[in-house]
This record gives sequence, structure tokens and C-alpha cells, in this order.
Amino acid sequence: MIEYENLGKLNKPFFEEYQRSFAETLNSGWYILGNNVKKFEEEFADYHRVAWCLGVASGLDALLLALKAFDFPKDSEVIVPSNTYIATILAIIHAGLKPVLVEPDIRTYNIDPFKIEEKITNRTVAIMVVHLYGKPCEMGYITKIKKKHNLVLIEDASPAPSASTGLSVSIPQKISVPSVMPARC
Repeated sequence: MIEYENLGKLNKPFFEEYQRSFAETLNSGWYILGNNVKKFEEEFADYHRVAWCLGVASGLDALLLALKAFDFPKDSEVIVPSNTYIATILAIIHAGLKPVLVEPDIRTYNIDPFKIEEKITNRTVAIMVVHLYGKPCEMGYITKIKKKHNLVLIEDASPAPSASTGLSVSIPQKISVPSVMPARC
């Protein structure tokens, strides 16, 4: 049988550091927030060459906060890939908005940039791209559409926190939502 993923084996070189860090965290009593999270946010922002980073509990929370930050009118439309993870859709719905699904490009499985414009209406306020499987979307063309129609661009970079096309996909056009779940990094 071919082993899929063995986190014990992958983490073995870091085990002592993990134990030390865990003991420090346990002894500090700061399990949420605290200096470790502040340090992580600063280092993550530096790595992605952005002014700041905010750590939250989940990708769903991050996407919801990103949408709510713009205070879009209720029932406005957000263009999103049809093959995204359910958290993307749940964030849109929970924000009081309507997801408008666009089929993927069969070559990349990312949103097909050439199918976006046909879905834009006078109620469209944003495009939420999802950089699937570590592959960035075709941001050059998508950015042109965003500018042409004066839309907000939100990048769900959860499946590709460090993917690059010369620049990190986590460098936002407006807001980018990466993830540091071990299976993704």
C-alpha cells in the first residue's frame, strides 16, 4: 500500500521544538491569542509582504469577516467557483449575500476567468476566487474584470497559502484569506 500522509514521520525532525513550544504555551496559560499568535501574525505578514495579518479560528470565519468588512447591501451577488469547499458558500450566505456559481477551467480546476463576465449583473459586488490545489487562479485577467466592473476581489487562498506566480497569491487585491492547516502548507 502507498502511504498517503504520515504526519508523525514528517514532523519527526521538529518534534523537540514542538514539545518545547507546547510546554511554553501550556505553562503560559495563553491558549488563545497571546504572544505566540502575535508573533505568528507578524511573521506571516512579513513573509507575504503585507502590512498586517489577523489570525482567526477558521477559513470560514476569515471569509465571513472579509465579506462583512465591505458592508455589502443584503442579497448582493458574489461570484464564486462552483467547485469550491462549502465554507466559501456558507460565508457568502451567512453574510446575507447570494453566491453566483461559475464553472471551473478544466485545465486548472480553478474558476474559469472567461466565464465570469457572463455572470455579472447590476447586483454583483464581488468576485471571490479560490486558489485550488496550490495553483493560483489567472489573476491578471480576473483583475481586469474586477477593475472593468468596479468589483471587490476577495481571494480564498486557503488551499494555496504560499503559491506563487512571481508574487504570493496571498498578496491581496483587496483581501486575501490564506490558511495554515498542516495539510495545506
